[in-house]
Amino acid sequence: MINLYTDRETGKLKGEATVSFDDPPSAKAAIDWFDGQNPKIPKIPQIPDPKI
Repeated sequence: MINLYTDRETGKLKGEATVSFDDPPSAKAAIDWFDGQNPKIPKIPQIPDPKI
C-alpha cells in the first residue's frame, strides 16, 4: 500500500509518502532490489487536485 500525505489546511500533496508491505518477505525483496541503486528517483507526476 502507498500512502500519499496531504496538507491538512490546503489538501494539497506534500510530496511525502510511505510504502507498506503485506508480509516480511515482500519488504525484504524490495530492500534487496533497491539496495545500491541510484537514489535519483524520477519525479512522480502530480495528479491534478479535483477540488480546484
